[in-house]
Amino acid sequence: MKNPTFLLLYIILSYCTAASAQQEKTFHSYDSSAKTQSEGGWLWKISGNGLAHPAYLFGTYHGSPHILYGYVDSIPGFRQALDACSQYVGEVAYSNDSTSLFSNAKLPADTTYHDLLNKEDYQFVDSTLRHKMDVPLHRMYLKPGHLTMLLGKIDEITKLKKAGYSESQIDSIHSQVMDAVLEKKAKEKGYIINGLETISEQFEMIMPGDLKENATALAEYCRKEKEKDKEYTQFQTLTDALVEVYRSQSMKRLIEYEIQMDAFYLNASPYLQEIAIHQRKVLLKARNMNWITKLTGLIKDKTTFIAVGVRHLPGENELITLLQKEGYKVDPVEVKRYSVNALYCIE
Repeated sequence: MKNPTFLLLYIILSYCTAASAQQEKTFHSYDSSAKTQSEGGWLWKISGNGLAHPAYLFGTYHGSPHILYGYVDSIPGFRQALDACSQYVGEVAYSNDSTSLFSNAKLPADTTYHDLLNKEDYQFVDSTLRHKMDVPLHRMYLKPGHLTMLLGKIDEITKLKKAGYSESQIDSIHSQVMDAVLEKKAKEKGYIINGLETISEQFEMIMPGDLKENATALAEYCRKEKEKDKEYTQFQTLTDALVEVYRSQSMKRLIEYEIQMDAFYLNASPYLQEIAIHQRKVLLKARNMNWITKLTGLIKDKTTFIAVGVRHLPGENELITLLQKEGYKVDPVEVKRYSVNALYCIE
């Protein structure tokens, strides 16, 4: 099944990044970390460097009908690690942040889409909205970035329906996204809840740029979703493969996947290379750098369960390496079975 979230990044970021794609021939570095990280999975124990209690770092899968919250039960040691903690830290603390993704979503009063799009793009977006939402563009007051997200959600629901999912099944999928349910479960346990960034900060990272840039990205999203050119199809196939990588619970597989993605980016079109630069430098590296400063304070005196997207874990600029550089010991959780039917016990 296709995941429109990746398509959103594919289009939005191609028009909203700094024009620096030609500066580099590589997009990430895994060489220095692969040997020490390749034996692990998605759950890691943080200790040392003066920590009063251990912390646990868990790599989540952000969204797919194939991998939802219930999948965590297949991860050895997961329940024991979560139960041992008193604080939960996610990318965003949804329960503490009243900001909606659609806060501040309305176009300025003196701006219309006629101001943001050329005639051809205006007509294409208008046709898309009439087809998918039964709304003409001149009656649309959402900012282009927010409108792109809304169209992406509509496309996602449409694809799920075509795949045979019922309305109730789709509602269930949306209610079982791993990160959100993890936070809910932690709150039910009475844990302290903290986020590494706000919803607004996350949105700005995903969708930078001014209104005109985002409007152009909106038009291109509509085109790519409709036309599905060869490069997009190849990109989609690769991004869909992350589902099976996650199911493998193998950091080695994830590192190999990232190297494969980099090879694809190197031979891709310039605007797709810009996506890679933004993804690697901003969505991963820059956010990790921001997070590590907050994490070192948050884990100092509380047993903490940290849950972030799995792609934030391996690599030279990712969290495992950054924590090690700060002086922490970061090891994959080792699990012993005391009998054939015994529970997993964290070492």
